[in-house]
Amino acid sequence: MTAGEQLQHYLERFFALRQHGDDALFLARLRRLQEWQGERLKHTHAHLLDDPVTAEGIQFLLDDVYGGRELLPVAREIRRALPKAMKLLPEKVMATSAAALEAAILTQELDEAVTQTLGEALDQPLTEMTYLKGFRQDHHHNDRLRQVQLVAELGHRLDRYIRSRMLHATFRMVRKPVHAAGFSNLYDFMDRSFRVMKPVPSVGLLLEQLAAREEAIMQKVYAGHPTPFEN
Repeated sequence: MTAGEQLQHYLERFFALRQHGDDALFLARLRRLQEWQGERLKHTHAHLLDDPVTAEGIQFLLDDVYGGRELLPVAREIRRALPKAMKLLPEKVMATSAAALEAAILTQELDEAVTQTLGEALDQPLTEMTYLKGFRQDHHHNDRLRQVQLVAELGHRLDRYIRSRMLHATFRMVRKPVHAAGFSNLYDFMDRSFRVMKPVPSVGLLLEQLAAREEAIMQKVYAGHPTPFEN
């Protein structure tokens, strides 16, 4: 599929998410789950957040890609006029956008599934034991493997952009027309991702290592390890 076709497919999945409905109770439970996961990720990768070279990039990954903080306005822009966006922005940049969008949406889908499984348990303070019961679903195993694979692949895509002067220059040149066309959220999302990752010597290697750590944790969870989040 082209980058445009991929984006269209991911947008359909995104707007099908239950979180876009009017179920306030479900949304509150989802937010509690995501807050717990966010703190766990910060604890696991504290060494990267403490390193000034990687801190901003990892924070962006946790908040914007994994957490989906800015996903809704970006998705609305793409849905409104995807063909125009494809004409204005380089194909490689849009392909990177598609990869980031897939990672973020798959994460939201998995979070919603865990929220549905835990149900009323999320009305109380979430414990690690309860969380693990919701996470450890055999039918989600392949999707979780795909999730960490996407993070690793995203790093290599960003590396190719950051190291390409021509692509970087082209992206900068279209800033004004892209904003004028109403794609400021999409442009700023990609621009921020490139900017915060630029100080990292190898984004591909960094995200490979992060993904490998998360995959090791996931495998321990599925194996029934009593303390899967500890080194």
